[in-house]
Amino acid sequence: MSHALKQPKLGTGAIETASEFTVKTAAEYQELTTKLQDMPTLPVIAMKVNELIADPNATSTDIAAILKQDQVLTAKILRLVNSSYYAVPGGVTDVQKALAFLGFNTVAQLVLSLSVFSMFSKFGDDSLTMKDFWMHALAVAVCSEEIAKRWKIGKPEEAFTCGLLHDIGKLVIYEVDRERLVAILKKTRETKKGFVEVERDLDLLNHAYIGEMMATRWGLPQVVRQAIRYHHTDVSKMASILASAKKTIQVVRLANTVVVKAAGADGGVGAKTYGHSGDYSKGVVVAEMLEDLGLKIDDLTVIEKDLAKAMEKAGAFLNANA
Repeated sequence: MSHALKQPKLGTGAIETASEFTVKTAAEYQELTTKLQDMPTLPVIAMKVNELIADPNATSTDIAAILKQDQVLTAKILRLVNSSYYAVPGGVTDVQKALAFLGFNTVAQLVLSLSVFSMFSKFGDDSLTMKDFWMHALAVAVCSEEIAKRWKIGKPEEAFTCGLLHDIGKLVIYEVDRERLVAILKKTRETKKGFVEVERDLDLLNHAYIGEMMATRWGLPQVVRQAIRYHHTDVSKMASILASAKKTIQVVRLANTVVVKAAGADGGVGAKTYGHSGDYSKGVVVAEMLEDLGLKIDDLTVIEKDLAKAMEKAGAFLNANA
């Protein structure tokens, strides 16, 4: 006889609905866990950089030494650093100078993010490609960074990484259960609903939870894991999340919604600029998303303009994980 397996609630907020975390049977959950264990670990370089991010005594020299071990990754980083997005005066030709201009945290977060994405080459179905997904992830990343910068919320480079990696659960689903992903995408298009809404309708463990499981296995920083896990959730009343991480999670949640809105539910003109990740909802920004960050409704227009400008400068990122 089939029985529901519910993940334990992770806080006390009324928004933590158990239905989001329900799978049909314990056997299904075990099968998923086994498949995730079969996923590859992070590349060695990324693991070393991840350790440096967590080490308060790490220096720019440390990360430069690690990057010298991977010429392909170094070339990608230099291409990004010399792009109009960062606009380094005169450009740079080596990692040490890149670190001097951008700082340890920014370069380290870029290395970590690109390393994660390098593990995936495909996503979606005939109507939704990896390029669409990558553009969506990039748009959420730059939007998160712009919000953090303009309103001095948390660390902008951290917000960028959290935004870039927020939807990796969808990539993982593609790798471990392609038919499930295609079925969800078909239903999101037909119903014009959000990806997470359809997962809930189908009583499936959602992509945010799966993404966090994978990020935990990879040992990604806690704030990144939690941003992945809760990018569809109001975390303001959740006692289990550190106050320092809440703001970044809320920034990513807002940025994701703004990008979904900008892309448009029909996957048309907006999607060519802001990408698409299989979310065909209208991207409705509710008042709480702004209020929790101390923002007003008028600030939404500013956020949308900042996003458009940032995406114009972010073209180099589109080929970064090629």
